[in-house]
Amino acid sequence: MGQYLIELNQHSPVLALLATLVCVLVIGTGAQIIAERLQLPSTGPLLIFGLLFGPDLIGLVQPDILRERDVLNLIVRLAVAIVVFEGGLLLNVYDLKHTTRAVTGLVTVGLFITMILAGSLAHYLVGLNWEIAILFGAIVTVTGPTVITPILDKINVNRRVRSTLESESIIADPLGVILAAVVFTAIVEPGDWTTIVVHGIETIAAGAFAGVFVALFVWLISNRLHLLPSKFTRLGILGSALVAYTVAELFRHESGVLAAAVAGIAIGSLEIPNKDEVKEFKGDLASISISAVFILLAASLKLSDLYALGWQGLAVVALVMVAVRPARVFASTFGSELKRNEKLYISFLGPRGIVAASVATFFSLELIARGTEAGNPALVADATTMVTLVFAVILGTVLIEGTAAGWMAKFFKVMPRLTVIVGADETARLLAERLVQAGEMISIIDTDEDNCSEARKIKDTNVYCKDATDVDVLKNAGVADAKSVIVATSSDKVNILISQVIRSNFGNVRIVARANTTSNISAFQEAGIETMSPVQASVAILENMVLRPSLLKLLAGKEPEEEKIDEVKVRSASAVGKSLAELHLRGCLVVALRRDGDIMAPNGATVLRFNDILTLIGDTESLESAKTVFQSFD
Repeated sequence: MGQYLIELNQHSPVLALLATLVCVLVIGTGAQIIAERLQLPSTGPLLIFGLLFGPDLIGLVQPDILRERDVLNLIVRLAVAIVVFEGGLLLNVYDLKHTTRAVTGLVTVGLFITMILAGSLAHYLVGLNWEIAILFGAIVTVTGPTVITPILDKINVNRRVRSTLESESIIADPLGVILAAVVFTAIVEPGDWTTIVVHGIETIAAGAFAGVFVALFVWLISNRLHLLPSKFTRLGILGSALVAYTVAELFRHESGVLAAAVAGIAIGSLEIPNKDEVKEFKGDLASISISAVFILLAASLKLSDLYALGWQGLAVVALVMVAVRPARVFASTFGSELKRNEKLYISFLGPRGIVAASVATFFSLELIARGTEAGNPALVADATTMVTLVFAVILGTVLIEGTAAGWMAKFFKVMPRLTVIVGADETARLLAERLVQAGEMISIIDTDEDNCSEARKIKDTNVYCKDATDVDVLKNAGVADAKSVIVATSSDKVNILISQVIRSNFGNVRIVARANTTSNISAFQEAGIETMSPVQASVAILENMVLRPSLLKLLAGKEPEEEKIDEVKVRSASAVGKSLAELHLRGCLVVALRRDGDIMAPNGATVLRFNDILTLIGDTESLESAKTVFQSFD
């Protein structure tokens, strides 16, 4: 088949080009289907399929046919622009506020740590000269939303870990490309450091300006002037991604990736009509782009080059995962809000994706061309080894880390806490929404189809439209692993029955039941079930509205910056045995301490014990910081 395509290219280049692209799309779709069935990120199967169907084996994909007319370079650039833009579009800016310290470190100091350490490994183990080795290190600084997002879609991790990984992948991609471009410029156009630094600053400025300008233009014509009809919104925003990329590239080479990312983040943060449809449309385009690029780039590799890396290449890949990545995470997130177990998990999960592959291919082709023209076989050999080593890192990190991500999330205990809610009326749905916003993982059980239909609209919630008295249904909903079960149907008899079924089959799972009628509260209490009465709760709220309005406002605050009340259990060895004054808490106040069932009013001299439960008042950021002090792993 490969020989047929080569002969076809000689007689009908356009038809050969079309046949190659069709083969790439079919093979890429097959790889993504297999990845979905195996619950793996698609990047790994795509790389394997690219190698399998490339010229060295089956030969169904011939990248040289595309490379002859520079079509391969065009496809890679368009795909990178779409994928990076889509990642920026999905970035939750609110979550980013709560991980600023960690993300800032990862995408600044972390980039240089990775570049230096990975470059040193490539130099000393594989034998690349220092210039090419540092270029390799700069290229593998990026993780990329193309691999992080599919992994996180298949596993459950808490909100802080998810936000940190997603934000890092989106922001580090363009910055890593710029860093690699600066290193590449220093290699091919030697000059003083002033010229190189100025080049980097101009690249960042061009990308940021183009991205912001395009985003504001889209917002103006769609939201303010209403000049963009709804049916053309998706095409208009797709065009904005490509416009941002192209405009930035015209001003400064290699600034297009940053422009696409900035445009995506800005448009995702602005009020744009039909944004949900745009995100869905972008997701489909991103999947097609990823399939095409990974198949083509993997097919461009030669198996002999992979074999030539030997054990030294395997050592570099292993050390990038188990030494370089942890060094980057722990050094660049020191003093951040992340707990130790969260840092360990983030250290484990750092797969590389489409940007690393495309940038490595682009720079290697440039270096090979220059080495061939200058009669420098050493440069050609180093460039070939570099791109092969980058693909080895991509393949190793995606397959190993992507496969073990779920298991490692359980091992490092970064999975969100599960709460099961039985009942899906309006009260239960509002509770589920609030708990999801707080980072909880929610399962809802109800037999009413209308209630279930409304509950399914709540993001990140599993809905089971079945009978909650069925033990198998409770098992599937995750009651056995839940931190608590809230039984809140409109019938007290049903609530007591379900609570008893849960207690008899799942042991000491915490159950909180709703008593719809106050006269039935005693029945719940006699059964040893925590009970909440909506009638009594309403009376208490009305009483507070009259007698204690300021306290009610504090308890019911909705804005992120308002003060809130929270509880935290002391688990950190570094906090146990110390007084509250010694911990130097900032921005929050410890108002109560519960120890062995007794409640006391603490002061600065109060010495903490393991499993003390503290009640805190403060703003969201201060409470999160305090939780890190009391619950961090030592």
